[in-house]
Amino acid sequence: MGKLPRISAQISRTSERAVRCALVGIVAVMTVIIIIQVFLRYLFLYSLSWSEEVARYLMIWASFLGASLAVKYGLHIGVEFVINRIAGGPKRAITLAAKASMLFFLILFTIGGLQVAWALRDQDSPALLFSMFYAYLSAPVGGVFMIIQVLHSIFEDWAK
Repeated sequence: MGKLPRISAQISRTSERAVRCALVGIVAVMTVIIIIQVFLRYLFLYSLSWSEEVARYLMIWASFLGASLAVKYGLHIGVEFVINRIAGGPKRAITLAAKASMLFFLILFTIGGLQVAWALRDQDSPALLFSMFYAYLSAPVGGVFMIIQVLHSIFEDWAK
């Protein structure tokens, strides 16, 4: 195995661990907030004004971070029945072209996500009154983690 595939494998594993830890924390916090909200609403007829908004933003973060794990394990939707019917060199070339296209899209997605997040930095969320920059930052952060996984997959395929 060459030096570049080894480095990409290490970066991929490290980013996967970071994403998994973040997801565990996000889902735990989201679950606790929702349970407290339901408990307060039905037993004390009191509702937290911020709980729904926090849960929504945490779900968005979980979705974008979780997408990077789906990229790593090839769990995104794909048109594989065409690829499975092709054998040998053309199959490898088509797969590599598809991953390169995905990488190109993710780069554009990440740049666009940063631009949108930055444009909304002065807008405050309705209940929490924090900058919407942090909510919209989930897209480019998730994009970066997806780029890491796609690059690793390309390096793995190239090394074979």
